[in-house]
Amino acid sequence: MNEREYFKKFGWRSNPFTFTISPDLMVGYGEQSNALLQHVFNDHKFALISGPTGAGKTTILLWLRAQLKAYRRFLPIYVPKPPRNVEELVDLLVSFVGKGLLEKILRRKITQYNISEFLSSKLKGKRLVLLVDEAHEASLEVLEWLRTITDNVDSMCLVLAGLPVLKDVLNRNLPTLLMRITTEVSLNSLNRIEVEEMIRKRIDKVGGDGIKPFTTDAIDEIYRHTGGFPREVLKLCDKLVKEAVKSNITTITAGFVSSVAGGSSTLSEEKMILSKKQLRILEILNLGGAMTPSQIVEKLGQDEYKDKSNAVRAVNNILKRLLNEGLVERKRLGNAYVYSLSGKAKTLFVEA
Repeated sequence: MNEREYFKKFGWRSNPFTFTISPDLMVGYGEQSNALLQHVFNDHKFALISGPTGAGKTTILLWLRAQLKAYRRFLPIYVPKPPRNVEELVDLLVSFVGKGLLEKILRRKITQYNISEFLSSKLKGKRLVLLVDEAHEASLEVLEWLRTITDNVDSMCLVLAGLPVLKDVLNRNLPTLLMRITTEVSLNSLNRIEVEEMIRKRIDKVGGDGIKPFTTDAIDEIYRHTGGFPREVLKLCDKLVKEAVKSNITTITAGFVSSVAGGSSTLSEEKMILSKKQLRILEILNLGGAMTPSQIVEKLGQDEYKDKSNAVRAVNNILKRLLNEGLVERKRLGNAYVYSLSGKAKTLFVEA
């Protein structure tokens, strides 16, 4: 049976688990999404969304944009990556709001020094809601100017979304921005019921029926292996469907999930493989989100090392091993690297 025949058997028009960010398919995070809506409706200025990779930050931003588009008084702007510099930030805002005839005739140049005045004159009763994704990648200069512009434009709201390390960056370098954040929501993972709802919604979207071809026990196993992180759920379900097509399997059971996902090791079993120091570092990342080696040392302590530089060097070596084993992921943040748990490691910290 080929993929097309397999999909037809279940009434699917296409693969439900192709990685596409669809706000209409968002599940869970009801409390967080409501808090963000109330933040904007009540004319608050600064909000922060934090969560590990794959938790759904982009989805909730796009969901928020879709909700606000239904109201004429809002101008929601989604920015997938923060501007590289202040000039790019200014150009971005001008492109969305648009220059008027007078500015075009006078060839008036909009800069960081008059952008606030420009926006205030152009919005005319509308509220600009700037939704900046991957904000942990923004330079300090861009973050500071985002604060300045939002402060100076009464009808502007800024929502930043990023890895948990963003809050630490703000705390150390831009406390004036951090202290202005009045709404902060954290995205972690979906629960077992929400994982099933997510799978059901995806299947329904392409014309399927319920959770077929998955059994209820298979959903249990998917949840256990993914930890409830939306992106990991999609990746595993996509892999399961492709393997089921190859093997001509029309019912995806817990056993099939376990075999495709690569066994059923638990945290207690992994403890026998990982050293105490490796496990402790994974626990720190699980609790604190993405961190630099220096931040990990602060949590880990450096009593057994000569000084902090030796401690950081030792932690770097451990992180390299964990990276090679697929237990952590690494991203560049400015001049440093931040480490976070991989999807594989996240499952170790979810109870079966």
